[in-house]
Amino acid sequence: MNVQGEVPVIQDAVQRVKAANDIVDVIGGYLTLRQTGKVHKTLCPFHDDRRPSFDVDPGRQRYRCWSCGEYGDVISFVQRIERLEFPEAMDLLARRAGITWRDGDDSMQSAQKAKMLELSDWAQKQFQDSLWERQAGKAARDYLEDRGLEEETLTKFGVGWAAPGGDWILRKAQRDGLDLNVLEVLGILGRNDDRLFDRFRERVMFPIRNPRGQTVGFGGRVLPGTPTAERAPKYYNSIDSALFTKSEQLFGLDLAREEGKKRGFLAVMEGYTDVLMAHQQGISAVVATMGTALNQRHLNQLRRHTSQVVLVFDADAGGDSGVERSLGLFAQHEMELRVARLPEGLDPCDWLLNEGPAPLNKALDEAKDALTVAMDKWFPPGVEEHVGSSQAGLDRVLGLLGDGGPSGSTASIKRELLVGRLARRLGLREETLWQRKQELAKAPRALDRREPRQVASSSEATIDESAMPMVEREFLAALISHPEWVAEAASLVEPACFKHPVAKGLYEAILGLLRSGQSPNAEALRPTLSHQVQAMVLRLGDMGQSNPEPRMWFNGLIEGMTRLGSRVKSANVRKELGRLAHAGDHEAALEVLRRLQESARGALNP
Repeated sequence: MNVQGEVPVIQDAVQRVKAANDIVDVIGGYLTLRQTGKVHKTLCPFHDDRRPSFDVDPGRQRYRCWSCGEYGDVISFVQRIERLEFPEAMDLLARRAGITWRDGDDSMQSAQKAKMLELSDWAQKQFQDSLWERQAGKAARDYLEDRGLEEETLTKFGVGWAAPGGDWILRKAQRDGLDLNVLEVLGILGRNDDRLFDRFRERVMFPIRNPRGQTVGFGGRVLPGTPTAERAPKYYNSIDSALFTKSEQLFGLDLAREEGKKRGFLAVMEGYTDVLMAHQQGISAVVATMGTALNQRHLNQLRRHTSQVVLVFDADAGGDSGVERSLGLFAQHEMELRVARLPEGLDPCDWLLNEGPAPLNKALDEAKDALTVAMDKWFPPGVEEHVGSSQAGLDRVLGLLGDGGPSGSTASIKRELLVGRLARRLGLREETLWQRKQELAKAPRALDRREPRQVASSSEATIDESAMPMVEREFLAALISHPEWVAEAASLVEPACFKHPVAKGLYEAILGLLRSGQSPNAEALRPTLSHQVQAMVLRLGDMGQSNPEPRMWFNGLIEGMTRLGSRVKSANVRKELGRLAHAGDHEAALEVLRRLQESARGALNP
């Protein structure tokens, strides 16, 4: 298989689509806008906005929420409001304007995304074949067999094995003549300076698929007892890309959604092997998050396939905190959330293997809604004898219910029903609870010291650009606004010069376009980026265009990035030196010292 070749340049099409869709007209079709001076204002649709924080600027064709930080153009808005990927948003806007933006069937995926999907599928097959190789995959097969997982189950989920060593998958890709830049964007390959290497090593590989069954990423579980297990994280995931976002992905959704429709719910468990064992025991309406707490973006995916979610928790303190987090989501989403409690201290995979499907099916069928579980915890029988603990519980639950949405909205109606249930449980008047809730809203810090409140907000999906060194932000802004400078930058600044991982990844994506023969501009970047990074690219591009002396500015940034790169490399070398010294590898440590001295000389003479 060979998927090399130039990806079609789409920046002209993007400009045509944007020119044909005025941002005020498009957003005005979704929201009620009120003109105030040069901008139009409304309540932000991406967080629980109580006063208009959302500005639409027709002159700049941009929108911005001054509260949650959402920012973008007309394409970004349609992506967010319709929950579409970039090509799908382009299709929608093109149809709205009655124009065509690409050749062929509108439903056809973009060539760039199709290439990424093809290479993800290729990698999955390599990992899966490796697991069933007689000798190479024996240790991984033994581990999975010890967990009680059968070959049929492993094959159904496409489970694989990433061999040890640093270039196993790299050599296979080179042998097959594949596009290494795309494999790097997918996070299957990594880069250290100019050297490519395998990101996944000595790990059991769980393919992450979209609801259509296409592989979009991987979760790798390190094999216990191996050298990698002694120095590396237990779980290692794909990096975020146009196909994969860790905080949104649900493992097993492609195999669970049909059974979920039959049973009327989808259950969310904690681990890959829990989901595999549940399927093996005949319970297939189950999925798992990628090691993150269930969030609003997960619910947005789940609601396309079911109206009810059951969270499967262990009956311990961690489970209690998970119930409280879920209550915040339950209060602010139209979906119903219930909680199934498992015996404390039992691994769900082992529990299913030992007890069979009946106990889990019973727990799922008898699951209670999140508010009932929270009230059972905070207001058990006899709690009225302890006024202090009862007051603390009331404040806690009221805080978790969040703030009100617009009057008559699903969130506000649901919240009123929940407060009514809470009042009846405690034998209090609803007015008393609403009054206390308003008091707590005026002093949120008292709640925040215990645990941040769960708010249905898109702000958690944004990137903290303030954590990036200013020189990195401005350097990227210069390249995005002046793509003709990228070739010069590539010869002077390596990706290893970057300190912030998102900034480094964006620079690598820009260089990837250059190497593939495309113009490395913002529009060509967008199909390969997550929504959060797309928004950052737009902001940086606007920043770069506002500089009155762009060339002088860029020359200074080159010098700044060179100095920063020397410091970053020196820090990395020192870290490696400490590791080698601790391991007693003195010969390698001497080599690292030599490199450190060279780096120090470079910092003195940039």
